[in-house]
Amino acid sequence: MKWNLKIKAGALQFVLFIGAIIAVLLMAFVLITYIHNFFGKITALTIDIVQQADFAMGYSLSKPMRRGESIDFSALDNPNIHVIIEKEFWGILEKRTSTASFDKIEYSKTAFIGQNYPKGMNALNLRDKQRPLVLAGTTRIMGDVLLPAQGIRMGNIAGNSYNQDQLVYGREQTSSSTLPKLDQGLLQQIDRLLNEDFQLNKQVVTLKPEAEIRNSFKEETLFIMDDVVQLENNTLVGNIVIYASRKIIVESSTYLADVVLVAPEIIIKDRVQGYFQAIAKKSIHVGKNCALAYPTTLVVKEDAKGNKTVNTTKTPKIFLDTNVVVNGMLLYLDTSEEGSNSPQIRISNGSVVNGEIYCSKNLELKGTVNGNVTTDGFIAMENGSIYQNHLYNGTINSTILPTEYSGILYENEAHKKVMKWLY
Repeated sequence: MKWNLKIKAGALQFVLFIGAIIAVLLMAFVLITYIHNFFGKITALTIDIVQQADFAMGYSLSKPMRRGESIDFSALDNPNIHVIIEKEFWGILEKRTSTASFDKIEYSKTAFIGQNYPKGMNALNLRDKQRPLVLAGTTRIMGDVLLPAQGIRMGNIAGNSYNQDQLVYGREQTSSSTLPKLDQGLLQQIDRLLNEDFQLNKQVVTLKPEAEIRNSFKEETLFIMDDVVQLENNTLVGNIVIYASRKIIVESSTYLADVVLVAPEIIIKDRVQGYFQAIAKKSIHVGKNCALAYPTTLVVKEDAKGNKTVNTTKTPKIFLDTNVVVNGMLLYLDTSEEGSNSPQIRISNGSVVNGEIYCSKNLELKGTVNGNVTTDGFIAMENGSIYQNHLYNGTINSTILPTEYSGILYENEAHKKVMKWLY
């Protein structure tokens, strides 16, 4: 008996279709497995590259580096990952960039670097000029201090005697006849900024009214330049230098973040907010009720002897008017041996510096410093009288400065840490 079995073409096509689907699914599964493994390896490698960049930044903090120098090495646990550390300056702040790469994968981190204080920060370092420090009024010093061999004593100014139970709320040690030296790279950078010809080979932009400019530190630096630069209704953020051959004026309607100001004279009007670096040859004036965030730096360095401007009005070189808050660093530098009967830095009533003051001449402190004061001497100007090495109604307190703070770089100090990560 013969069986005539006929299979319809549609059924055969259906079987082939199902087979094709199964083959595609199998191929897709194999491809997904491969992609999953591939991206798993890429992810692990990327994480490793990021970790190596972090490690390299931390490693470099214990290594002395010059401006423009780089450290080049391979990762210990993965020799195929190449790491390079580069040091530059942004304003007066040390800037380090850590870059880790493998083939076409690259990751960079850039940060400002400052001094670390693993054992805490002294409240005061007063140069020993063979005269005691005299306290009067509501003055209060909290934290360890370095004082002249003649020590510290109570005094009286305009009938206001010292009114605290202790002279110093901390340990006392004898100071040196010289101030601690700042980092040489820092000093060279200040000179470079004040003497550089900014007209050469710079990417100059025109500042338009109410302009907003944001520039990443991964891009080329932008420059705004004029004889007098008045910043009004502007927002300037990041990798930007503002240079004036005569004067920079910052109005309260302007917001600055991380930018650098360079001019002989810099005027910060009342109620300005933001954070920036201001470097001047003559003076910096900060108006009332300004709030300058971390890491703001205000620097005045006088010209060498014979070139400096004669100060007939006894106007301070760095002046903080009333109710100003500065989170960062104030530096006045003058290497001349000329004496002075006026303050080079004046901190007015109600003003607060959360950070450090370094003054190579006289400081008049009527406000508060939460951090450290390093100075050649104090001065008090009251009722037409001048009181040398008197601290009157000022407060210095190093005990409440946040441990995250990092600040002025000193010579031969190995302890450094990240001040701020950049963008």
